[in-house]
Amino acid sequence: MKAISLSLFLVVLVVTSGQAQTAAPAKPRSAYTLEQQFSSLKYRSSTHTEYNQPYKVVKVASLDAFFRNVQDTLRARQQSIKNAGKETAAALARTQKELADQKAQVQALQEVNAQKEKQIQQGAHDVASLTVLGIDMDKKVYVWLSLAIIAALGIVAAIFASMYKNSNRVTEEKIKAYDELTEEFKAHKQLAREREIKLKREQQSEANKVEELKQQLAQLRH
Repeated sequence: MKAISLSLFLVVLVVTSGQAQTAAPAKPRSAYTLEQQFSSLKYRSSTHTEYNQPYKVVKVASLDAFFRNVQDTLRARQQSIKNAGKETAAALARTQKELADQKAQVQALQEVNAQKEKQIQQGAHDVASLTVLGIDMDKKVYVWLSLAIIAALGIVAAIFASMYKNSNRVTEEKIKAYDELTEEFKAHKQLAREREIKLKREQQSEANKVEELKQQLAQLRH
């Protein structure tokens, strides 16, 4: 009983002397990592041995400050994850808009190409006929004129076909990029969920440690 009373007296004496000391100027605790802060907390705490078991006497103010830093760090990480999710969603929205514009351009080119195809068919019909609007025309002139029209329309059709092909290729690349971005977004979302779960677990673990330290401190006080 005397040994226990002496031990408690020594603990109170160490805590009192530690609180009386003036702390030297140092960097803010937030400038250090949680691991460094925890190591510093252990290092600055007094060691008390009772029944061959080492105990740490921690200041309540230091313990509360460490707990606040843990909470601030977790909030900062959660906010960083939320900001990254917002940026990814904005990029996805921009990509979807670009894809919609490309699809509209492709549809317009398809309509123009369909109109040119109808014109080509009409030209072929004119080649097979010697009467145009009820007017008789020389066959050679008609044939050469029709061939010239067909050639011109063929060139135009080839140009539009090339434009359509290029647009289709660009659209496929956009779709592929959209699919890749979607997969990246899903992966990032999954990673964010895993990080959030991990952070919650770490937060709970740190909270449990802090609670244990508080209980030990309370036991030492009693």
